[in-house]
Amino acid sequence: MAAPTTFTIACIIICLVIGPNVEAEEESRPPHIAIVGGGIGGTSTAYFMREQFGSEAVIDVYEKNTIGGRLATVNINSRDYESGGSIIHPENLYMVNFTKILGLEKRERPSGQVMGIFDGEEMRMTTSPYTVVTLAKMFWRYGLDIYNLQKWVSSDLMVKFKRIYEVQDAGYAYTNVPELLASMDPSFANYLKKSIMMVMREEGLHEALIHELVMGAMRTNYGQGLEIPGFVGAISMAGVEPGLWSVKGGNKVIPENIVKYSKINVIPAVVKMVEFLEDEPFLYEVYYKQDENGEVKTKRYDMVVIATPLHDGISNIKFEGFQQDIHNFPQQYHKTVATFVHGKVNSSYFGMEKATEMPNEVFTCNMNLLMNSFGQHLPVDYSSASDKIPPINEDIVGKIFSNRELTQEEIKLYFRSIEEVHTVSWMAYPEYNFKKTDDLPPFLLNERLYYVKAIELAASAMEMEALAGRNIALLAYNHWHDKLDKIDEKYVDPSQVSSSGTGDL
Repeated sequence: MAAPTTFTIACIIICLVIGPNVEAEEESRPPHIAIVGGGIGGTSTAYFMREQFGSEAVIDVYEKNTIGGRLATVNINSRDYESGGSIIHPENLYMVNFTKILGLEKRERPSGQVMGIFDGEEMRMTTSPYTVVTLAKMFWRYGLDIYNLQKWVSSDLMVKFKRIYEVQDAGYAYTNVPELLASMDPSFANYLKKSIMMVMREEGLHEALIHELVMGAMRTNYGQGLEIPGFVGAISMAGVEPGLWSVKGGNKVIPENIVKYSKINVIPAVVKMVEFLEDEPFLYEVYYKQDENGEVKTKRYDMVVIATPLHDGISNIKFEGFQQDIHNFPQQYHKTVATFVHGKVNSSYFGMEKATEMPNEVFTCNMNLLMNSFGQHLPVDYSSASDKIPPINEDIVGKIFSNRELTQEEIKLYFRSIEEVHTVSWMAYPEYNFKKTDDLPPFLLNERLYYVKAIELAASAMEMEALAGRNIALLAYNHWHDKLDKIDEKYVDPSQVSSSGTGDL
């Protein structure tokens, strides 16, 4: 286990020396919890806080815009389409469980879709509507690499990743990201300090697959190349696995329904400041404005969770009364632009002689291209029973990912006729660089002040935010009930412990 930082030790010491009168008062009442940010990270934390502390806990979520954050939809031609996080892996257990518990319906991806890898001049490879043909084409181009990659993702990566569910079911929590990743497997913490290209080469994969399929996945999922850290790159590769799905009605209905199901009080407001009171019965006072021109209001809490990125250009929260300065973190967020076009695709731009042969989804493997990826999209209420997928050579709704907004002339490169255009631009995820992961933000900023978005510097994904939310709920519960043996300790699987009480781990 990595040595705890001086700050972490100081925070734990503070928890130990709180006066007995304050402890007695806390134990006699349920905690008051503030969560700043109503995206999937904030609402997942709220759900798990309710699970840990029960129905009597006071849980407020502050959200200035709409619940869901970067999970959102855009209306095109009178139908709604995913504009934010759009895919869920079948083994993302928290997303799967939320869907079941909230009574939501899965929207499976239609079969028979074709994917291509484009280098700016031609398609280096295209799949087939038929699985057997696709496997044959993949094997012809990449040899056993395609089998080894799939085996690595499904039999190694996902098996290790799923250990986090056992760790959290046992009540263990971590104050920093590397310890959380190491609880899944020590190699995951090491992946932070290597690029995905290094990791893929260490796995014995060859340059053709790395510079085509792997790069294509990085560009479509994160708008970045092969220098991103190995862990987020590995998560990105899981995002191109078979069996991916989304929620009918849009993935935003998960956070929307979490606040209803868990009876969370949503305060539509901007949080201006968090003040540390230190010796009061309540540790924190939150200052907020429900109207930009209105008065500043305040409310006191036992604990505060920051579930919005503490980065310049995104957050302007002030922190007062702290012995150690708390401020925005230096890492930058990556601007992503999704351009939705209702029209006919210009297949000739993609090097396709026949429009009917145009892939439904296109990865790009050239870092000089403006377009990161292209995909034919279906509405969030799509039903295989009642909807017909438009042929790719007819009017479709396509989504182009890029790192800046496209001009009208640039859009015309990709579409030969245009009925409607909608642009969604947002700071989607961090600018990843494996050389800048030595100083990741902690989950614990101060005594009972927690930071969900610390996880994004390791990997940004819906499931990652949910497991970070549960980690913080467990951390808060362990702090509240003085269960320090469950904080930053290595989890030992009971099945690996011998009858004498010692294990092999």
